[in-house]
Amino acid sequence: MQQKEFGKWLENLLTPSAFRDFCPNAICVEASTEVKRVVTGVSFRSLLVDRAIELEADTIIVHHPHGFWNNESRLPVGILGKQVGKLFKHGISLYGFHLPLDGHLEIGNNALIAKALGAKVTSTFMREGEKDIACVATFENSLSKTEFMEKLESVFSNGVKDSFLYGKDEIKTLAICSGGGSSGLSEALSLGVDCFLTGEIKETSPIFACENALNLVACGHHRTEVFGVKALAEKISTELGIFAEFVDVDNPI
Repeated sequence: MQQKEFGKWLENLLTPSAFRDFCPNAICVEASTEVKRVVTGVSFRSLLVDRAIELEADTIIVHHPHGFWNNESRLPVGILGKQVGKLFKHGISLYGFHLPLDGHLEIGNNALIAKALGAKVTSTFMREGEKDIACVATFENSLSKTEFMEKLESVFSNGVKDSFLYGKDEIKTLAICSGGGSSGLSEALSLGVDCFLTGEIKETSPIFACENALNLVACGHHRTEVFGVKALAEKISTELGIFAEFVDVDNPI
């Protein structure tokens, strides 16, 4: 498939223009004209580039386009320069999709976390632009805190990073915002959920949960955001017939 056609397919799927984001949601480095082999990963980093080279990929898609955030210079110098140089040397284009891969209701991180936990998405929240990025999900039957933690342990193989169970003894409704979702705590509380699940929290987050009697769990920034890029690789393979592989370069944060 031609790279420009592939880019349009991604744009139609992920609707990046509907989100107010902190980075470009599209192609960041154009180093190839065709898409035959795709690697997806959570974050743009040297180890991912090296793995893409080993797999003879011509395209990388990441959730975190490090080096291309709005508050960065984006100049190809230093480490970024070396990474971009490798991409051009090996003919590998780079795409980044951030919030569109959080809020997508089919292959988004939050919807897929809900699905993995056996909960049904019932609404969305945390608007960024024209669309929401987080979701509220409901379990068919209420879970005790022990049962809920066991579910989390089964979904997140590295376990739960932090848990502050200051809320109700039973959990039926769950607000989910992957990555660094602390900014959604107040809105989640206003929705009356029993628990807030995110990846990484701020120092103030446990205090907020304690003072508002809310259950709060943090399962790791990286580890809550493997779901979207993994599902995207599967969709590219299934729908386009293009080789696509998710490469997990773990990050303990």
